[in-house]
Amino acid sequence: MSSDSGARTAFAERLALLYKEAGNPPLKRVSEAVVRLQRVDERGRPVRVSAQRISDWRRARNVPAQFPALAAVLQVLIPEARRSRPTPVSPGLYDLGQWQRLWERAVADPVGERPAASAASASGERSVDGAGSAPGGVCPYRGLASYRREDARWFFGRERSTDALVTQLGAAVGTGGLVMLVGASGAGKSSLLNAGLVPALRDG
Repeated sequence: MSSDSGARTAFAERLALLYKEAGNPPLKRVSEAVVRLQRVDERGRPVRVSAQRISDWRRARNVPAQFPALAAVLQVLIPEARRSRPTPVSPGLYDLGQWQRLWERAVADPVGERPAASAASASGERSVDGAGSAPGGVCPYRGLASYRREDARWFFGRERSTDALVTQLGAAVGTGGLVMLVGASGAGKSSLLNAGLVPALRDG
């Protein structure tokens, strides 16, 4: 791995260490334990983490797109590790706050050379190998979360909807009318507004 992949490598090595300290439980068992925790993400949706995804995280094939998924896995592994070794073998290994900071650095780390991720697409996350088109190492996959203004460069395929909104708003400016965006829950309204409409208005 190249030197610019340091934070991602550190994240994977740290997770592998915690996994070892937890007794190397079967991946499927950890995945099932996450379900039993009944955790939800920031949108209130159940957190699910597949065995393949956990494996990919440990091997530095990708980095969790959202912290709640990682936190759920940690909440399974940390108690197991603490039972066998109350004092962590490495400072902060059982500290969720330190894990979040480590994850944030890994997500922001430039993309270097990565192992080939044969099952990345099946895991539901983008591979972090060099073949991706994510400059600066930012993972473009948002999982269940909405796209934000800063994610505009990854938001595509909704150009017609964005253009229609811009046109409607332009007409409303002249008439003093009201423009409402309606749709089913989870249809992408927030993403369309934040990563589509706002950048379009800003860029003219």
